[in-house]
Amino acid sequence: MTVLPWVLWAIWSTRNLHVFENWILSPMETTTKAPNLGREWNNAQQQIQSVKKVIPTSRRSTGNTGESGAYTTCRSDAAYDKRSKRAGIAWIFSNGNRTHLSYGSATLESITSPLVAEAIALRSGLLSAVELEHQKLKAFSDNLTLIRTINNDMQVKEIFGIVKDIQRISYAFVEISFSHLSRSLNVEADRLAKLSLFPSRVSDPSMD
Repeated sequence: MTVLPWVLWAIWSTRNLHVFENWILSPMETTTKAPNLGREWNNAQQQIQSVKKVIPTSRRSTGNTGESGAYTTCRSDAAYDKRSKRAGIAWIFSNGNRTHLSYGSATLESITSPLVAEAIALRSGLLSAVELEHQKLKAFSDNLTLIRTINNDMQVKEIFGIVKDIQRISYAFVEISFSHLSRSLNVEADRLAKLSLFPSRVSDPSMD
């Protein structure tokens, strides 16, 4: 891929971090950030391409699924380490009786913020749901900003591209809804995300 746009974006975002958040990145960190951002974007596009064949050209309903028919619940979460810019993400599928069906997790590098990690976690959950051929989905996240951005079609620059991916993937489902879930009700996904990020630290089953 062409690396120049990512070099320019890394310099611009580093400048913004310094001006608006008083957060200074070294030249080496900025240089490393550029190819990592490019690889993250490229990997995301490959994921999207892998499910394009099952996404119909006509728009499917994205309203609230209510209680009609069988549906699957997807709860996603992310754990973020600011120092290393790493994130652990996780998603858990359950049926209407809250019986666990399956789950997934991953560790990500060069993630710029917790919000980005949360958005990628939800997108990964949707991609997994498409691959597993779930037709009706209720997606939950404990990040209220992310849910409001998706439902209200808000433009948050930090996650703009990821939210557009989420909205496009949504067309693959017969019914789909996005709702906020309190952290106290999302402890399983939270623990799985932390386990992905810090496998040696998450040993206490009561850990939040």
